[in-house]
Amino acid sequence: MQLSAEQVFKFNLDGFLVIPNFYSREQCRVLKREIQSVIGSANEEDKKGALFNAEVEDGKQNSELYFMESGDKIRFFYEDIAEKESGNLMSEKPLNKIGHALHYWNNIFREYSLEYPGVHEVLRSLEYVRPTICQSMYIFKREKVGGAVRPHTDGTFLISSGPVIGFWIPLEDATVSNGCLWFIPGSHNQEIKSFYERSQESNFQAMKLRNPQQFQEDGFVPVEVKAGDLVLIDKAVIHKSEKNTSENPRDAFTFHVNESFNSDWSKLNWLQPTGSPASFSVIYDDSDKKDVTNA
Repeated sequence: MQLSAEQVFKFNLDGFLVIPNFYSREQCRVLKREIQSVIGSANEEDKKGALFNAEVEDGKQNSELYFMESGDKIRFFYEDIAEKESGNLMSEKPLNKIGHALHYWNNIFREYSLEYPGVHEVLRSLEYVRPTICQSMYIFKREKVGGAVRPHTDGTFLISSGPVIGFWIPLEDATVSNGCLWFIPGSHNQEIKSFYERSQESNFQAMKLRNPQQFQEDGFVPVEVKAGDLVLIDKAVIHKSEKNTSENPRDAFTFHVNESFNSDWSKLNWLQPTGSPASFSVIYDDSDKKDVTNA
């Protein structure tokens, strides 16, 4: 799925790009079935998980080792809501997401990310040299209870001197009512000033948002897409999603790619290399090509 010159221009102009039909409808169904297999095969200890809240700055995950050590594992995170909010929907607290190394440990998710030809073609179109997947997630935005994600930039949470790009693929049609993404086009041209870092006062074992930014609410445009469409997200573009108020779920598979060639990954990131092949898994390596070494 090589990007055209027009698509590359559009991505660089807006900071995001929609690529239709990146996955087929059947491939979306395959991923939805597979995540149920992941849930069904997990033991009860794994399923205990932790709460996750992306709507506020001080979510409970900030000081959870379960979260901090999840970069090379498959772990379970639940909506941080009152029992009474979820009680009429299901008997158990609803999942927020499963992450952060689905792309490596699960064969199906690996096939649709790390080994997916379309991923390689898109990244080469954008001139990535040695891209790595730093995290992958299956996001559940359940009907009526799927939480909002406050306005943010991905570069606040994935701090690197080089490019970082998000691949976001909804597995159902994403609409305004069920929590599609919203963007401020062109906002990636602004400097990222807020950083989610390991705090010195916690001996670098908990997270704190340094220099919190308040983003304007005007300028956001909704990006409604079909199941299987790919939304590419520049690390500096401001985006958000609202709570799912509809009767329909809005599951999505997403992963973030870091350009590891000639770039530095901050040692204060929550996500750190562990030496495991599931940690910062290399998608391809073109660094030995003549045109790169002579650049």
